[in-house]
Order: sequence, then C-alpha cells, then structure tokens
Amino acid sequence: MTRPPARLVTLGEHAEVAGVDFRRWWLLAAVVPVLVACAVAVGDPALSLVGDLGVVAAGLTASAVLWVVGGRRPQRRSWRLLAAAPLLPVLGTLLSSVVDPADPLQLVVLRWVPTVPGYLIAIVAILSLVDRKRLRNGGLRLVVELALFSAASVVVVQLLVVGPAGSWSHLAVAEQLVLAAAVVSTSATMAAALTVLGVIEGRRQRMALVLLAGAVLLTSGRGLATRALLGDWMVGVDLSRFLVAGGLGLLAAAVLIDPGFDPDGGVPAAKGRTTELGQLLPHVAMAIAIVVLGAVPMAGHVPTAVNFVGAVVCVVLTAVHRWVTSRDARRMAGRLRRSEAYFRSLVRSSGDAVVILDDKLQITWASPALDRALGPAAARLLGRRLLDAVHPEDVAALTGALPASPCEAMPEDAHHLLLLRLQDDEGVWRYLEAGVSDLRDDPDVGAVVLHCRDMTERHAREQALQSVAYTDPMTGLPNRAGILQTLQAELADADRGPSSLLMIALDGLAEARESAGRETVTAVMAEIGRRLRSTVRGEDTVARMGGGAFAVLAHGGDGDADRLAARCLSVVEQPFVTPAGLLELTAGVGVAPLEAGLGVDELLAHADLAVRASHTNGAGSAARYCPSLGEAAARQERLRADLQGACARDELFLLVQPIVSIAEERITGLEAQLHWRHPELGEIPPAEFLSLAERTGLIGEVVRWALEEATSVAAGLPGGEQPLRIGFKVPARHAATGTLVADVEHALNRSGLAPERLVLQVSASTVMAADDRTGMDITSLRLMGVHVALDGFGSGNSTLAHLTQLPIDIVRLDRTMIARIDRDPQSRALCESVIGIAKALSIDVVAEGVETPAQLAALAGFGCDFAQGFLISRPVPLGRLTAMLADGAGSLLPGFVSRV
Repeated sequence: MTRPPARLVTLGEHAEVAGVDFRRWWLLAAVVPVLVACAVAVGDPALSLVGDLGVVAAGLTASAVLWVVGGRRPQRRSWRLLAAAPLLPVLGTLLSSVVDPADPLQLVVLRWVPTVPGYLIAIVAILSLVDRKRLRNGGLRLVVELALFSAASVVVVQLLVVGPAGSWSHLAVAEQLVLAAAVVSTSATMAAALTVLGVIEGRRQRMALVLLAGAVLLTSGRGLATRALLGDWMVGVDLSRFLVAGGLGLLAAAVLIDPGFDPDGGVPAAKGRTTELGQLLPHVAMAIAIVVLGAVPMAGHVPTAVNFVGAVVCVVLTAVHRWVTSRDARRMAGRLRRSEAYFRSLVRSSGDAVVILDDKLQITWASPALDRALGPAAARLLGRRLLDAVHPEDVAALTGALPASPCEAMPEDAHHLLLLRLQDDEGVWRYLEAGVSDLRDDPDVGAVVLHCRDMTERHAREQALQSVAYTDPMTGLPNRAGILQTLQAELADADRGPSSLLMIALDGLAEARESAGRETVTAVMAEIGRRLRSTVRGEDTVARMGGGAFAVLAHGGDGDADRLAARCLSVVEQPFVTPAGLLELTAGVGVAPLEAGLGVDELLAHADLAVRASHTNGAGSAARYCPSLGEAAARQERLRADLQGACARDELFLLVQPIVSIAEERITGLEAQLHWRHPELGEIPPAEFLSLAERTGLIGEVVRWALEEATSVAAGLPGGEQPLRIGFKVPARHAATGTLVADVEHALNRSGLAPERLVLQVSASTVMAADDRTGMDITSLRLMGVHVALDGFGSGNSTLAHLTQLPIDIVRLDRTMIARIDRDPQSRALCESVIGIAKALSIDVVAEGVETPAQLAALAGFGCDFAQGFLISRPVPLGRLTAMLADGAGSLLPGFVSRV
C-alpha cells in the first residue's frame, strides 16, 4: 500500500543532526581523560586527587552539555535545571580536597552537604521532563509507584551507604542527619528516574532509560564512595569514581538522544497512560528490594529494621499498585464499553450509512443506516465488490474515485461527493451520495470508508424542479433553457450527423390577443405546440422560445430541414377553431445548420438572422442562413454604432430636389433629403440609416439637426416675389415623441425662416395616430403657419377619405400612382380623379417621381399643380441648385422641360 512520502529533511535539520554527532564525539573525547584520571588514581593511591579532579571534570562537562544541548530542546528549562545538579557535587568534591579533614566521617559529611541540594534539584528537573498532564492524570497509581520506587531505592541505597550491618549508633546526630538526607535524596532521585521511565511516551523511552541508568550509576557510585570512605575500603573508592563518571556521562548522553515531544503540536500522544515497561517496573523494584533483603543474611549479617521495613513496604505497595492498576483497568474497560456503546448508538441512529471496503473494494461491513435505505438487500451486499453492486452507469465514476489496487494511491478527485445507485429489496435503484475517505494508513481501520446518504427523495425533487425549470408550462415543450441545453450537448457531440435549427416566429399574435383574448391565444399556443410535435420526427426536438417563437432541432440534411420548415409553416397557417371564431396566424421560419466549431449563441444569432430574412421575403416564407446575412447583420451593427456622433463628425448632409410649378414652369419649392457619408462605407441611403436611427433612439437628434440645416438652407437662398418653400419628411417615430413643435420652433427661430416657407411631410398613419398629442402637434404647427403635406398618397393604406378628414395643405402623389398614367387608362382615370378632388378641396397637389415627358404632359393635362422627379432634377447639393437658379434667371425651368 502506498504510504505518504517521508518528510523532507531541511538544511537546518542536516545541520542539527551533524551537530548532535559532533557533540557525541566531543563527549566521547571528554570521557577518555576522565577515565585516564580515574585509572591513574587506581594505579597509585597517592594520586587520588587526580581521580577526584577527573570526576570534577566529568561533572563540569556533563553540566555544560546539559546546558548547551538542553537549551535547544522543547524542555530546555528542565534540562538546564538538571545542568545545575552536577555542579553542587563538584563543589563538595572541591571543598573536601581543599579542607582535607583527617576524619573519614567528616570527609563524607563535607561531600554530602552540598550534594544533597543537587539531588533535590535533579529530582525536580527529572520529573519536569514529563508533560504535566501525564503526571496529573497518573493520579493514585503514580503516587503508589513513586512510594514503591522510593522504598526500594532506600533499601538499596541504605545498604550501600551504611553497610549490611547498618550501625548508625556511633555517629553524631548531625552526621546521622546528613547521611540520612543522602540516603533519602539519592533514593528519591532513582525513584524519580524510575517514575519518568514508567510514564514517559514511547518515543522518549530510550532517553528515559539512559537517564535512569545514569541516575543509578551516579547514586550507586556516591553511596559506594560513602561506604568505602567510612570503612577505609580504597578499592570501593576507586570503583565509585568510575561509576560516578559513567553516570555523569549517561546524563549528558540522555539529552543528546532526547527526541522531544511528539512533532504533531508538541503534545504527547497518550496522556497519563503507563507503557508496558511502566507496568513492569513496580514488580522489578519489589523484587530487587526482596533480593537485597535476602542477600544480607547470606552475607552473615542480620538485616536491619530499615531493610526489613523497606522490603515489607515494597510488598504492600506492590499489592496496592496491583489493586490500583486493576481498578484503573476496570474503569478504562467500562469507559471503553460505554464509549463503544455510545458511538454504536450514534452510528445506528445516524442517517448516513458507513460502508467499509477492503483492498479489493469488497464490502466488509455496513452500518444499520444502509438497512433503512435498502432493506434486506443491504445484508446481501457483504462480500460483494462495490463496482459489481452499483448501477452500470455509475461504474465509470466510481472507478475514477477509488484506488484500483492496494498499492495505488487515492485519485486526486476522490474527496468529491459521488452519486451512486444501489438496488433495494424491491429492485428499485436508490440514489446514494457518498464521500470517500482513505483510511488504509490508519492502523485502527486499514480500509477505504464510504459515508453514504440516501438521496432518492431529494433526487426526485431535483428532477421535478429541473423539469419545471426546463419545461414551458403553456405547451409542455422544452423552454428556452431546455433547448439551449439540448443544443449545447448536440454541438459538443463529435459523432452527430447533419442537423439544423429551425426558428419559427409567429405573426399576428398581438392582434389575435386583442381580438380573441389572452386565454384563447394561450390555447392556440398549446395547439401550435401539439401540431409541431406531431409534424416533426421522433428524434427531433420542439421547444418554445418564449412569446411567439418556437424552435425545432431537426436531424437530417439541408433538404430534410427545408421540407420540415415548409410543413411547419403549413400547420401553423391552418385556421384555429376557437370560441371567438376562426383564428388565422402566419409565421416566418429561419433555418440555421449546426456547424462544427459553432457556439450556441452564434447558432441562435444565425437563426434570428434567417427569421428576419424570412419576414423580409414576406409572410409565410422560410429563409436559410447564409454568410451574406451575417455580413448584412455586421453592416447593420457597424452602422448602428457609427451613427452615434455622426452629426458631430459632420458626416450628415442635405441634398435638395427642386419642385416646379407645371403651369408657371418655375421652381417654386425644394425637398430637403438627409444623407450620410460614412468615412469607410461611403454613401448610406436614407431608408437604411433612418430606420436604424428609429430603433436606436437617435432619430430625435438626427431630425433636429436636419430641421436646423434645412431651414438655414432655405433662409440663405436668393429672395424674390415668391420665395422658395422647403419641405422635409418627418419620420413617424419622431412625430410621436411630442417634441416636434418645439423642434420646429427652435429651427425657425435659429434660422429666421418664415413659417410659411416650411413644409412638413407626414404620412397618413402619423396624422391619424390614435395619440391625441400627435394630432394636437399637427394642428399647432398649422396655426404657426407651417404647411403640412400628406406624403405617399396612393400607397399603403391611404384612401380618398383622408383628403377630407386630415388637416393637410398639400397632398403628395406617390410615384407608384403616376408610374403608368401615360399608358394605363385605369391609372390615368384614378390619378385624374384624385387631382380633381384635391383641387375641389383647395389642396395643392405635388406629383412625386416624374421621370418621363409623357408623365409630365399627362399631369399638365389633369391640371396638377406641382411636379418633382428625375425628369426635372435629381437631388443636388446647395451649390448646384444655386447655379441652376442662376442659369434660369431665377425663374425658368430647364429648356427641355418647357418644350414638353
């Protein structure tokens, strides 16, 4: 099984390891002179001072190592406190060497007086090496162990210090107190080291064992030295130097091998719990005390009361320790049982099921929550591979989230939630949301764990909500979001065949809603959806885009799509029988093929362009998208953007076309026509950019500029007995804004043109608008003196009744009305009738689009007042008009016209 990578060793850690190795060699180098000094003292008793100085050097070296190295450990206060302990025995040795008393007992007392505080310091330092929580959590068991270790140590140390006879009677009271303090302090030091070894965490046991060995050697050496000095046993003195030096060396070695607290936060892993070695040490201490007690009679001596009482106390404390340990074990077992029952109840009552998988991904255990989701089928899953139990469609996702083999690491995306299906007892697939945890490295688990939650009901609700979100409630068809999702999937499918998107835009829906009502139109929309659904093939998709638009995703070639578009038009145009009567609608269909590399937005844009092209072709037609439509749309978008600011950039200009009086053969008026010279696209026809201005809201700015420019042109023309009038065509959209009166007044005031010389050309729909404000504006303009001309009469929805109903001064005949008057009797009769009615109503008549002399002659015969067209003059710049007026002496028509 793959394990996490080992922690990288940094450069600082390399240096630390190298420093530790160097200090170990330095400590070994310091031990050699000490051993040599002790050996010299053994060889020559006269050089005992050299041996004592060697022990002093060992104490100073150990203190230096503990201070320097311990300062880099997490428990630096404890190690530096322990560093002070060897200095006091060194002080005692130096004092005894300087004073050199003759009485051995005085020499012993002199050495022990500063040494006893050193041992007390060492006891505090040793105990503080263990985390306080571990000591506090030890409770009564730790107190019993400390007492047992102390009693056993007293038995051993008392034997070393006083001897097997144990005679204290020949000593003075002060000396007895010093030696008793020595026995107690050394015993307490060994007891502290034994206690630390019993409770310290496992990773630091090697350090604690070395520390205990150092304490044992040190205390044994001190006790042996005391016993040898009191008994004048020089061999014991020599041996004690080696023991003391070895103990000091082991103290220094302990700090070098101390790994410190656990690196995960610096907190011990198992607080307050004894290790296996800690459970064994009390029995070992009791055994040592009994062995020592039994060795005294074997040596020919009678055990002292201290030895006997100490051994009895060790046995009693061992029994108490066993009882405390058993009690703690029972309590721990009870807590474990309660904890296990607690967590078992939590797992049993949890809504999330826990499933454990082995290395082969076989289900080895499942919590009771899985039974609630699957019923009896959950028990049959044990021993089966999870990949064999889930729904076949979920195998791929599970394979990517689970390790394929025991040695393979968990995939990177394994922590995401998975949706898998398992079959219940009735054969129904239940949806489960599973989170995967890789606990193969956990020694307590060693498996892959799945945390599963039953999501069947939630999945059903989500599917219902998704159905609502992607379904049109009126028709039951997919809505715009639904067809967009389908188109996105279709475009992403590399293996799809040819297909097209049909966009169907209904015409006449607003009128039908006004005449038949909203509920009737709703029923008609549902019927259209049913008709389209029955018209297309089974693999095609019909959707309602909103409003009066439907979409069809049709599979097949271009021919199939065109035939389907024709069928869709046919079913839409069939009459609808409603409670309000028959309802007829028309539509336009745009066909856009699905091409590789095309996005959904681009595809919809192509379909919209095709629909616009179908409306241009006429009602009930279909159009296929082609690149030229896209180029036209791009041109429109470019013009729409560039029209903003065209006035400020002086790109708009006026051309004027003369209007002549047929009877007088004179130029009596002008029509100002607005033009746009694009810096890159050249001349833009007015019909193209004025419709753009209306759609973009710029028509007001353009009309105001044109009015000011036209009135300025007319005011600057040469005057005469009958000054020329100038006309300007007002778009219907601008006339409905309510600013026309103010715009005209501002233009007249700015230019100084008389209102009688301005003619505003409006359409019949504008004058007859339902908005009362527009009619009031027309009336206000006439009251100001401005003439109003009915433009385009004879085309669209204009009728003879308009001549009597509308507030107009002039009627302008459309070019379609006079195009055939020279050769079509009906057109001739109609035109003559209109002119006669207008003259009877005292309305001037202007004929537009006069292009042939025959048309002009016929108009003259009908008594038409004015004419305008290419026969007379094309639209020309102002300078050209001025030259024309000068050539005709300001009054005559061009010669070829006058001869007609």
